[in-house]
Amino acid sequence: MKWLLYIALLVSIITFNTWMYLPKGSFYIGNAIFISLICYYIYYNFKKHWIAFLLFSLSLNNLVDELLFDNTKIQLNELFFTLIIVYFIYKNYARKKPTDNR
Repeated sequence: MKWLLYIALLVSIITFNTWMYLPKGSFYIGNAIFISLICYYIYYNFKKHWIAFLLFSLSLNNLVDELLFDNTKIQLNELFFTLIIVYFIYKNYARKKPTDNR
């Protein structure tokens, strides 16, 4: 799974070094992809911790917002998705304790 970090590094290098040559708005999409890959790596390694799930879910919300919705303002889709995340965390993680201390 270490290869995911290499892909994230490559995406970040391309995004940050070529943003002036990319179409308008591409920098934010590349940045959202980079953050989502890093957060997925964290979630993959720490699945039993609710904070890892929260980071990954919010990064996916950011990526979807950059790709499909208006990313300049907070809309109902973001608030709805956040409420779903909070409900899912409460339902699946609040009653369970992680078994390892990572």
